[in-house]
Amino acid sequence: MSPGGMSRLTRIRRMVPEDEGFFLELISLTGWGNTAADFRRMLHYEPGGCFLASREGVNVGMVNSTLYGSVGWIGNLVVHLGHRGGGVGAALMSRAMEHLTDSGAASIWLDSVEKAIPLYERLGFRAEYASLRFSGLGMAFDVPDVEEMHASHLEGVMDLDARYFGANRGRMLRRVFRDFPEHCFVACEEGVVRGYIMAKRGESNVRIGPWVCEPSRVKLAGGLLRRMMDSAAGERLWIGVPEGNRASVEILVAQGFSGLPSSLRMCYGECSVMGDPRGRFSIGAPDKG
Repeated sequence: MSPGGMSRLTRIRRMVPEDEGFFLELISLTGWGNTAADFRRMLHYEPGGCFLASREGVNVGMVNSTLYGSVGWIGNLVVHLGHRGGGVGAALMSRAMEHLTDSGAASIWLDSVEKAIPLYERLGFRAEYASLRFSGLGMAFDVPDVEEMHASHLEGVMDLDARYFGANRGRMLRRVFRDFPEHCFVACEEGVVRGYIMAKRGESNVRIGPWVCEPSRVKLAGGLLRRMMDSAAGERLWIGVPEGNRASVEILVAQGFSGLPSSLRMCYGECSVMGDPRGRFSIGAPDKG
């Protein structure tokens, strides 16, 4: 894939740990609330798939990509205000797409805000479904059917996740568990993991996801959410939900969550249905699925 739309003045290189300050500078323009810890996890997941654009020696944009076998994800495409509309975003996207396809991705997915949809359509992405957004407030609950996640649960968690997500994102699950064990919970029956939920701390909220549960056990899914809310009592919560999971929406509304502007999930390449969306009660993150 050629870097279509890339100006001769635009240079693209891989991001390195020393780019943390620039990442935070650009993120501050978006209101997404990502943190320095998010940057470090981003590089950990895909050290060769995070890119920075510069013009005449000045850093002007960034994007990150993540690969799960044959499934790729792109996120955090941000260009400085004074350099938008000049091909920087298209150049960054083309480089990230090239990295993913060269690494074996048959499909590439992303969540798009409304103003970026035309760019992604020009690059060959197609609309799939709405990626809903909700906000709520943590509060105290007693949930006896849900327990704290331990390292011994991880194999079962990853097996369940792969079944419903449709790809192996084990390295992401392990890292989130390592960084935020206080926000990781499981629901088990006779020693078998039937559902789990995780969350990460943002700049001003707790961001729920992934949240995966067997669709026949909606009661357990609700218990997982309430246990998560209990772990963040009094704090603002954020969550993204695939449009097709109406059970998740009903649970969230019942717990006082309110809707926010949605994003559009888009796909490039071989875009068959991944896994089983009935069991995906939330996205993992907008930039990583």
